[in-house]
Amino acid sequence: MPHGDWVAIELWVAAWGILVWRVLVNSVTLTRDTLVIRNIFSTRQVPLADVTGVGFRRGGLKVTSGHGSVADKRYTVGVGNLGSTYYSGLRSDPDALAEAIAYAAGLPPPPPRREIVSRNWAWAALAVSVTCTGLGICYGCAQIMADSHSLALGEAAAVLYGLGTGTLGLAFRVTRDHRRKRAQPAAARSRW
Repeated sequence: MPHGDWVAIELWVAAWGILVWRVLVNSVTLTRDTLVIRNIFSTRQVPLADVTGVGFRRGGLKVTSGHGSVADKRYTVGVGNLGSTYYSGLRSDPDALAEAIAYAAGLPPPPPRREIVSRNWAWAALAVSVTCTGLGICYGCAQIMADSHSLALGEAAAVLYGLGTGTLGLAFRVTRDHRRKRAQPAAARSRW
């Protein structure tokens, strides 16, 4: 094929475009009698009369459905991921979504989520991740500036930098969630 490289690039871009489109159409639609769950690769229509449970499992919103003697099925709602609020316990949009689905199905609201990482541990994780990132950068610069290159120093720099940057984003978001949680009005916290 004379332009095989370009054809491969066009097919690759088209495949990614389709996946991006599917990600953008992730949704949950609640009608009078049906819950429509659109995830990346599937669309499920669950009758509200069959919904037996709504809750969170490992940070994702799960809807359980059962009909008669058929075994219960659990559906994952792609737009109902908790993100960092899974660790902080901050009330967020997926909590309101779970309550709306439970209310529409005639079920009691889901139980309140508990805090997994406390405020103090979140601040400690943030401090440790910033320190590890800084030490990784310092040891990396020392490795570059040194006349003799030490394999141990280079590996220590890489491990510290990777560990620090890997945890820095999550530690920052959990700390921010705890600050938001303290700023929430008392009425929003009392719903729990």
